[in-house]
Amino acid sequence: MITLATYSYSRAQLLKTRLESEGVECYLKNLNLIQSAIGGGVKVRIKEEDLNRALKIIEELDLSYAQEDLDKNFPQRNLDVNRILVPVDFSDFSPKLCDSAVGIAKKFNADILLFHTYFASAIESVPFSDSYTYNSTVVEVLSEVEKNAKARIKELYYDIRNRLELEKIEGIEVDYALSGGTASSEILNQCEKYQPDLMIMGSRGETAGTTNLLGSVVSNVLEETSVPVLILSDQGEQVDLDKIDNIMYATDFDKADFRAIANLKYITKPYDMKIHCVHFEEKEIEDPIEEHRMQILRKYLKRALGESEVSCRIIHEDDKMEGIEKYTHDHDIGMIAILARKHNLLQRLFFGQMSRKLFIKTHIPILVFH
Repeated sequence: MITLATYSYSRAQLLKTRLESEGVECYLKNLNLIQSAIGGGVKVRIKEEDLNRALKIIEELDLSYAQEDLDKNFPQRNLDVNRILVPVDFSDFSPKLCDSAVGIAKKFNADILLFHTYFASAIESVPFSDSYTYNSTVVEVLSEVEKNAKARIKELYYDIRNRLELEKIEGIEVDYALSGGTASSEILNQCEKYQPDLMIMGSRGETAGTTNLLGSVVSNVLEETSVPVLILSDQGEQVDLDKIDNIMYATDFDKADFRAIANLKYITKPYDMKIHCVHFEEKEIEDPIEEHRMQILRKYLKRALGESEVSCRIIHEDDKMEGIEKYTHDHDIGMIAILARKHNLLQRLFFGQMSRKLFIKTHIPILVFH
């Protein structure tokens, strides 16, 4: 016996009735008859020999429920990029972040907010050695640091303003904000206030010398935010999104993939990028259920997006990270998009030690949906 699918009680009963009407013997496991209306973990079990017949039936039902699931779980409209939040730390990479933000803002006629939090910098700037002491109070030190931070963020602000005026671009509002506090917490607070549609961050910031791919600030923000985040490497050359022809969306067949790929299609439309929707599987033997899931995703995307440049495929490799690296190289992938969830396998793959070779050497941008 094998598990064909895991559904709510009502849908499991519907599928059982349909399968048995086609002569496929079916059993339901983990029934909770007392709370059958809300039960969501009922397993539909069949004989392995009936798998191919059952998949044809379930495909029809899954497609009919795909839109219902999407509307129920993700009722919001597709992403519309009207506001872009750009946290900066005044590193050498900050101007490049601003350049990327301007490039995207021009495509979507979006506003830009530059943001910096100065509390951590203030603490680090106060020496506690015997050879040097401050004659001023901590409040005065913080005031001076805030003053310096304001001067530096205004430099970035006016650079963007002057560029837009020089290029005679209208309709893009630029502003800046400062805050004292822990960087990741203040960025999240600013997200609540500003309600950006996209956030652009540097991959490692001031932790470039560490062994972690992402700095602690970016990692903490990714854990908590619901805003799509474009992560750019703080090393290497400036990323020109107009020169990226292919973007890879790595899927684990999550329901949220439907919404994420629709949003990805919207974001990449002005750049004319081809989307590669890829699932990496370690098994050498093809799994009919995995193939079925990809077929459902492929058919739904065609129905929702029409005849679009979305290529869906499953890649079999003994080592997933090697498979990702090889596919990225062979198909000239210029950006990778993923769905981030806590303890998600793909997030561990992309943001763990395994991914250092791929991202630190290629400096490939990462677009993270939630």
